[in-house]
Amino acid sequence: MNTRMLATCTALLCLAIAAPVNASLTLTPQGITDGFTLSTFLSGYTPSTYGPLAQGVLNGKVIAPSAFTGGSFTGTVYVFNDVDNQTLSDAITSSPYTAQTGNPQFAMTTAGGQVYGAQAFGGIYEHFSSNGTFTPIPNLQSDGLVSFLGMWTDPVNQHIISASNMGLVDIDPVAGTFKVIVPNLFPDGVSVSPNGQVAYVAISNGIGAYSISTGSPLNFWAVGHGTDGTGVITGGKFNGDIVVNNNDGTVGLLDPTNGNYSTIADSGTRGDWVSLDTNNGSLFLSQQEQIDRLTCGNCTFGTTPEPASFDLLGAGILCAAGALGRKFLM
Repeated sequence: MNTRMLATCTALLCLAIAAPVNASLTLTPQGITDGFTLSTFLSGYTPSTYGPLAQGVLNGKVIAPSAFTGGSFTGTVYVFNDVDNQTLSDAITSSPYTAQTGNPQFAMTTAGGQVYGAQAFGGIYEHFSSNGTFTPIPNLQSDGLVSFLGMWTDPVNQHIISASNMGLVDIDPVAGTFKVIVPNLFPDGVSVSPNGQVAYVAISNGIGAYSISTGSPLNFWAVGHGTDGTGVITGGKFNGDIVVNNNDGTVGLLDPTNGNYSTIADSGTRGDWVSLDTNNGSLFLSQQEQIDRLTCGNCTFGTTPEPASFDLLGAGILCAAGALGRKFLM
């Protein structure tokens, strides 16, 4: 790990120490007016330095690794049905895993119907099976590529756009190849525009936009709040806007056309990465002790799901809507 990466890690760990506990992420009046819905997907994690940071969807099930508690670490990868208001005891399967790094939380993403991930700050890139076990993506390890922090799937070609030890990279997980998009860029959370052209990254307490094809910087918004995970909205009145999960327990909405920023949820613990639920287009929001789910009315996050997926969404989410109120590792 180079000096710049080490300094970033140190700063992020300091932020984590000051994280609040025993709070509950709640929509603000603005978030309710804007038509967002917030529910709890999974609770029961012991509040820790970092929450359950990222999730993936495989064969309709949700893969969710355990939270990081420090000290002697034996991690667990859980597999759940995609319904709300679950606890760890509801897991279909659970598989232990061993730490590869000093902070063995997984960044994860779903690409081409498969789930991939890597442990933060130096883990190798892995391919997950349906029971939560994983094996390395061929060739990447021999090329010296390891993770740094967040990752997201390019919805156009199903490549993985990831923060790595080499900078922001574009990984073809099927071929086991990669190219560097922006060298020496070490962001936290990463997401991709629905057209596959722009990478949005959390860096320097703001959100930066970079061209995936050229690596050129396109814009930067200094929104504060300990920016972390991001998800881009598709469809509806907020099409193209960016939801930001923040370390200070808030969730913001950024309009990249004019830089306007509003808070749509607050009173949370420590927000970190976010993950796309490819079953229904909702957004998983990591908190220190649980995983919340954000939906946005007549829009989705990432590509629009098939209509049948909304039927599944209704059973798991809409009945929970009546209970509105209820990494960094990163």
